[in-house]
Amino acid sequence: MQIIGTDTLYFEISADNPVTHRVRPGEEFEVRTQINRGPWVDTLPADEQVYWRERLVGGNPSSGCIYVEDAKRGDMLSVEIGHIDVDPVAYTAFGGANGATPPDLAVKPCHRLVEVRDGCVHWSDGVRLPVRPMLGYVGVAPEAGSFHNGWGGTWGGNLDAPEVTTGTTIHLRVHHEGALLHVGDMHALQGDGEICGAGGIEAGGAVRLTCRLTRPAPAALYWPRLESTDFIGVAATARPADSAFHAALKDLIAWLCERRHVTVEDSYLFLGQVLEARATQFVNPTVTYVAKIAREYVEALGA
Repeated sequence: MQIIGTDTLYFEISADNPVTHRVRPGEEFEVRTQINRGPWVDTLPADEQVYWRERLVGGNPSSGCIYVEDAKRGDMLSVEIGHIDVDPVAYTAFGGANGATPPDLAVKPCHRLVEVRDGCVHWSDGVRLPVRPMLGYVGVAPEAGSFHNGWGGTWGGNLDAPEVTTGTTIHLRVHHEGALLHVGDMHALQGDGEICGAGGIEAGGAVRLTCRLTRPAPAALYWPRLESTDFIGVAATARPADSAFHAALKDLIAWLCERRHVTVEDSYLFLGQVLEARATQFVNPTVTYVAKIAREYVEALGA
């Protein structure tokens, strides 16, 4: 199995990033992800602190730029997320007021180093939180421009959605030959809103991925689609939050119409009863909203 390490880290996504690895459709490969710069650096010997401060020059580093063989502009790249192993050293931190912080709430910058082992985040001597690992960043090179890895968009990127985890497939429209896949920003756990800014529980680790191609991409595919055995959903990013919600809802309705051959009106009425939707993060340049529907209801719609 090919292992993609952290030798080359990118802190922005662009079609100009040199390719570091190549994978074939249907090939399982492993990506090692680099934990974000944080208070863990201060625990290291002085020379190692200097090394990491010089190397981690931005947020949410992606592990290289992965070229998917045979991927063409206009295809749909489906990234299947397999097993995730989280490293034992992790942290969460609040650096100051962000998009999730109530304006009249006084919160001082703070952080907490934690250990991840035995399937738990060891928050304190008496508190254990179950590990629910996820990938904050999965994206393909955008059609134009360069975006630092704090951004999410139609290309995917920094969605910070807990649904992007083992058992989920994320579907993305390809804008450039090879798709140019970027992966990073692993979390051991994250609550909705990502209110601290640095997590959730920021962590490094390893994730197994498999890419598949559909040609051409569905006409209605715009925002990233998320699919598991339990649900289908759309993740959209915008600011303000209601714009992100509207974008996710619109694309979910389009997906249902495409998949179940029903009208917009039928989809809209049905989602009025069974829609699940929430903002998964408020702290990036744009807000991420996930709109989804349980698979049992997808199969019922139009029956």
